[in-house]
Amino acid sequence: MLTGVEVKRKIVHLATLIVPAGYALTSEETIILFLVPFFLALLSVDLLRHYHPGMASLFRKYFFGRVLREEEKPTFMGSTYFIFSTLLSILLFPKAIAIASILILIVSDTAAALIGKGMGRVKIFGKTLEGSLAFLITSLLIVWIYPQLGRFSGSLAALGATLIEILPIKVNDNLSIPLVAGAIMFFAGG
Repeated sequence: MLTGVEVKRKIVHLATLIVPAGYALTSEETIILFLVPFFLALLSVDLLRHYHPGMASLFRKYFFGRVLREEEKPTFMGSTYFIFSTLLSILLFPKAIAIASILILIVSDTAAALIGKGMGRVKIFGKTLEGSLAFLITSLLIVWIYPQLGRFSGSLAALGATLIEILPIKVNDNLSIPLVAGAIMFFAGG
């Protein structure tokens, strides 16, 4: 079932489209100068909420159940993983692959959550078939439409990212999805 918390999270997720758009319009250096301070701030907040009782209390009171999920309590926030994987994608992959990988994370993960929780019925590994199909379709659209990407390598990346999204892997998907998609495109020839 689609909850208000999930809708809020996905609105924030979609707001991060500014990152690949900004990267498309600027240079690697500019986007890294923009992202590094955000990453360091999020990492600091994450570490403080784990090791500082006052910050932990603040998070329990104002954030958990509102925008943060219970499973984020013992780990880093999804936003920390997002910024970290975005930085890694930009540093590791050519611009077109990095942008497409980040778009897959933002758009396809949002589509999977909204469709899966909104109308998903067939459960697979705790997710829904409908959500995973939404993830695959949007991923394919991204890699087929995005210029400078090969359809074959892009299709493999969309399939690989979909598998990472649906399988019960313990690594946060905000980290694994763009890195898997980018690596597949990179090694399969862009």
